[in-house]
Amino acid sequence: MNPSLSRAVASAPTRLLFANPRAVFRSYPVSGTSLIRTYARPQARSRSCSSYNNQAPPHQRNPRISLTSFATKNNSSSSMASTTNLIESAKRAACRQAVADHFSPTFTYVGIGSGSTVAYVVEAIAELGGSVTSKMKFVPTGSGSTALIKNAGLAVLQVPDLLTEVGYQNPETTAAAEHQPIDIYFDGADEVDAELNCIKGGGACHFQEKLVSRLSKRFICVADSRKKVDRLLTSWTYVPVEVSPIGTEFVRRELLRLGSKDPKIRTSGPTFIRTITDNHNHIIDAPFPTLLLNSEKDKLDPANGLWTPDALLAKIKGIFGVLEVGIFTGFNGPDVAKLGTEVEGVKPVKAYFGRADGQVETLG
Repeated sequence: MNPSLSRAVASAPTRLLFANPRAVFRSYPVSGTSLIRTYARPQARSRSCSSYNNQAPPHQRNPRISLTSFATKNNSSSSMASTTNLIESAKRAACRQAVADHFSPTFTYVGIGSGSTVAYVVEAIAELGGSVTSKMKFVPTGSGSTALIKNAGLAVLQVPDLLTEVGYQNPETTAAAEHQPIDIYFDGADEVDAELNCIKGGGACHFQEKLVSRLSKRFICVADSRKKVDRLLTSWTYVPVEVSPIGTEFVRRELLRLGSKDPKIRTSGPTFIRTITDNHNHIIDAPFPTLLLNSEKDKLDPANGLWTPDALLAKIKGIFGVLEVGIFTGFNGPDVAKLGTEVEGVKPVKAYFGRADGQVETLG
C-alpha cells in the first residue's frame, strides 16, 4: 500500500461525492457528476440485485436485528433519523479505513459488490481522482453496483468482458494466482462470524458475488458492527437460496426436509410478487438454527439442527434446482493461489466493522 495514498484516503475530507451514496442501490435517479440527490418513487418491480428497494429494511425483514445497539430506543422520528445517521457513519468509517489499508494505485481490476455499504467504498475510491483511477476497471456484481460505478465516473467492466479481456489460461500450465485477475474485491455481508464465514444474499446477488469473489485475489468485507457475530444465523436468521423458478416449490420442500423452519419464497413490493433476481430466478429465505463454526465439526448433528457452514452449504447446494447459496465459507483468495484452481475461494481475508463511536474493528 502506498503510504501517501493511505494518508490521502484516511484524511480526505468527507465531501459528499454522493449526497446519499445508498441512493443508487434504491434505484433513485441521479444527475450530474456531483450526483446530487434527486429522489423519485422507485419502480414497484425492480430486480432485487439492483437495489434494496424491493426488500423491507433488514431490521423489518428480520425482527431479531435491532437498531437500538447504536442509540437509545425512541419512537420519535428524530431518534430514528439519528440512529440511521450513526449507522451510516459507522459504515463510512469502515469503508474509508478498508480503502486506506488495501487500495493501491497499481491495481488494474477492482471488484465492487452489491451491498449498500459498499457505496462508501466507491465514494472513497472516487475521491482519489482520475490520476489514480483512470487506468482501472471496476467489476460489478449486479445492476445496482454497475450504476454506482458509472455515476462515480469510474470505468465499468462486466464479468464476461473481463474474462474475454484477460483471455483463457490453461489450468494445467498456469499458476493458480493467474486465474484471479481481479486485484481486490470490496463488499458487505449480512453476517460475519469469528472465522470470517459470511451470510450474504439479502440483496439477492450472492451468485454474482461468489463469481466475482472467486475471480479475486482478495475479498475485503466492510460492514457496521451489527453484522459481527460469534456464529452465523445469530441475528440474521435465514439462508438466502437462489433457485430455478420452476423448481422453487421442490427446493422449498427439500429445505423443509433438512430442518429449515418455514422457508419462504421472497416477495417484493406492495403486491408481494415473487422477487426476480438479475439471473431471472427466485430466492428462498430458509431459516436454520444458529450455525456452529467450521472448527466445531465434531459437534455436527444435522438431525438436531447442528450444522457447520461448510456442511450446510454442501447439503443445500446438492438440492436439484439450486443455483447458489448465500453461505460464504471454505477458502479465501490467497488459499486458492496456494492450493490450486479447483477449490472455491469466496471468504474475505479481512473484515472491517464500523462502530457508532467512530472506531473501526477488524477481523482477520
